[in-house]
Amino acid sequence: MIDPMCIELFRFLTNWHGSPDVPPSPLPAESHWLPEPLKEWYSLSSRWTRPLMTVKRMRAPEHVIARDRKAVFMEDPTGDWRWAFDTRDPGVVYDAELDKEWEQSAEGLSEVLVHSALNEATYNARSWRACSAVEEDRLAEIVAPMSEVAFGGWRWPAPGCRIFMNELMVAEIGPAMGLHVPWEHRPGFAAVRVAANNPACLGYLDNMSAINWVTPPFVRSSDVRW
Repeated sequence: MIDPMCIELFRFLTNWHGSPDVPPSPLPAESHWLPEPLKEWYSLSSRWTRPLMTVKRMRAPEHVIARDRKAVFMEDPTGDWRWAFDTRDPGVVYDAELDKEWEQSAEGLSEVLVHSALNEATYNARSWRACSAVEEDRLAEIVAPMSEVAFGGWRWPAPGCRIFMNELMVAEIGPAMGLHVPWEHRPGFAAVRVAANNPACLGYLDNMSAINWVTPPFVRSSDVRW
């Protein structure tokens, strides 16, 4: 397994998004109290004009405000799920659904930021394959070219999501959800998303029978011509 703390974010982001195209933006003076990993993320992510986050939202540094020993720094697209660091112990991260009790994450702040970057990469790639219900006995062949990243795990969008990667690809595997309300996990199936910036890397997936892949721009992989 890959130690998430061995993943160099600058190298990963450069491989994924290309070389930075603008100088880093300085932090507002009132934001220098923020933890170093978060300040490093703001500085690093400001070097690309292309947005690095399109699924979750990182709060602007001046909008990270301490309340009751917690400071929310990241939210899901609807603002219904939040991540906050502990203002007395900034390496500690809590997460919670809106109006629910905070729980300490199994991942520290640096790990959460790496996890977030890889999760975002599966949506920001030039090419991807996704399927909401893959039989679990097919997962080994899907992730065969990659190694799992040993994240502690977080609860959004559902507990049990795992990340796999190599130099050219990133995949996220999570529980499949049922087809009807109430939304419950579908036993024996997983939701899969595999991304790469070189479409050729994903060609092996199109040869997997009985997996109904969705591809950009939301067409079936059987319609894709390489």
